[in-house]
Amino acid sequence: MKGTATALRRRPRLRGLSWLVWRQNRTAFWIGLAVAAAVLVYAAIQHHRIVTAIDQQHLQMCRGSTPAAKECFSKIVRFGGEYQYPMRRPLQVMVLLPLLFGLFLGGPQLAQELESGTFRTVCSQSVTRVRWLAAKLLVPVVMTVVISGTFAAAMTWWWQPAGDVMGRQFPWYQWYPFDGIGPVVVGTSVLMLLIGTVLGLLLRRTVAAMGATLVVGAGVLLALEKVRGHLLPTTTVNAQHTSVPPAPENAWLMADGALSPSGARVSDVYSCYAADHFDACLAGHGRTGHWAEFHPAAHLWPLQLAETGLCLVLAAAVAAVALWQVRRRLA
Repeated sequence: MKGTATALRRRPRLRGLSWLVWRQNRTAFWIGLAVAAAVLVYAAIQHHRIVTAIDQQHLQMCRGSTPAAKECFSKIVRFGGEYQYPMRRPLQVMVLLPLLFGLFLGGPQLAQELESGTFRTVCSQSVTRVRWLAAKLLVPVVMTVVISGTFAAAMTWWWQPAGDVMGRQFPWYQWYPFDGIGPVVVGTSVLMLLIGTVLGLLLRRTVAAMGATLVVGAGVLLALEKVRGHLLPTTTVNAQHTSVPPAPENAWLMADGALSPSGARVSDVYSCYAADHFDACLAGHGRTGHWAEFHPAAHLWPLQLAETGLCLVLAAAVAAVALWQVRRRLA
């Protein structure tokens, strides 16, 4: 009994400033975690339904592609109507999750204390400003990782079997599902949280910080979507005797164009699009092949990890700005 009591006393727990920050944010944490857990349970049910439907409808034959066979195509269309469309709205809403962390957890995190002046009381209790900032950043970051990670796991589990079967009918590289699955959800959530926190530090007004977080955060998310395709090298394929891009099924086509008989890239002949014999028209103008630059479907998770890494690097830079601001100007 004595050993058990000693072990319980030695169990690591929050204390001091970390405990204070936890108490300030624990209501939001438990609400967020409860919602995430409910979504996880619902996603588990939907995952089971989708996997069962794939097995019963024998859609393994159509996995990852859209064959020319009408029967297979019609099966995928019916499957999408019943199982893919219900998940589209949740995946679209997931793009707002990082902004919610920035708005309601990040924006008020420092702004409320700076606006009311209560930070002076904390910093007068033998607590340095840097230590105060570290606690105000680290505790919410851990909360954000736990909640956003639960949401990401739920949506990934729900989406993956349907995405594998539907292929290009539900492309992985569109902003949904990409922004609503995998580790990128955690990366963008942490980044938005720190952006909101630093804006609160700079503006010192809660409402102003929340408004600025919405504007800046939306701009950052749009910028991440623009650079996403350039985070990894693309695959390039040249092919002769074809007029279509030589990219595999469900690949993210980044660029394509015509080839000459020597394999050189040449401009397209737009007048041929109105010709009765398209391929013959292209050949008559010396366009005998096609090239394509693309990300294959196998790049989904490497691109997710690359974007998550970029978000964490940006988050570290934002945290460094906060540290510089606290040391230089906060008084």
